[in-house]
Amino acid sequence: MLARSKTSVFALGVGLLLSACATDPTLDAARGLAQPLEGPQAYASIVRVADATAQAGDCATAVGLYRRATETWPADADVRAKLGTCLANLGAYNEAIAAFQTAISLNSNHLEARRGLGNVYVALDRPELALPQLEGALLLDPNDPRTYNSYGVVLDMQGDHRGAQSKYRTGLALDRGNISLINNLGLSLALSGDFEEAIMLLKPVAAHPDAGAKTRQNLALIYGLAGDPEQAARMARIDLDEVSVRRNLAYYSTLRALKDRARTSAIGATGSREAQPALAPAR
Repeated sequence: MLARSKTSVFALGVGLLLSACATDPTLDAARGLAQPLEGPQAYASIVRVADATAQAGDCATAVGLYRRATETWPADADVRAKLGTCLANLGAYNEAIAAFQTAISLNSNHLEARRGLGNVYVALDRPELALPQLEGALLLDPNDPRTYNSYGVVLDMQGDHRGAQSKYRTGLALDRGNISLINNLGLSLALSGDFEEAIMLLKPVAAHPDAGAKTRQNLALIYGLAGDPEQAARMARIDLDEVSVRRNLAYYSTLRALKDRARTSAIGATGSREAQPALAPAR
């Protein structure tokens, strides 16, 4: 349960790769993907271009670059973890699992790989497999709000909403303005029937000028779960047309009739939840 980018690349020589970071890494990289990577400087350069490409949101291109790098230096756990993250963002979950597992085999204390693997298992609705990875990630860094966020999602998936809320609150104590944590806490509160607190939490965030559609639609969902279709419709109309609003209102009514576990699963499937932003449609 746990809301997911374009072509392969490389550049001619170290000089072009270095300049590509300041211009267009995808364009420059594409000119030399077939060129051999000779020496650590060339390897470091292609990784920098891959990182810049991934940060620009072009995960498909970054995957090609990271794969090229792993062919030259297969024992780099960091690059394997980055490859896993990009694959997960593209929805290539089985390949992402393999990349994360390879990173962990190279470095059992790799935080990003463990959290990333946990998030993939969340996306695959396998909380029992996600939990040990996230527990391991917290042992490596007990002050990482992203791990608390993902851990909370797993507990929500298992029906332990109070435990999940404790994890979200711990994450928010470390990163007070984290929108993903706020969204997940609000939804978790609604799932446990605490509609008033959920609305109080999300209402000021949804009203902020920089608020995104996901936050507003999460608040609409909570109004709907609370049995307030008028407020749900008012909030939904900010981003949706009237046909979509009516469809959502009917869906909220259906959700109210479901039992807890089925309702939690349905909310995750709609993409209303967020976990780790790089992975996250569902939770």
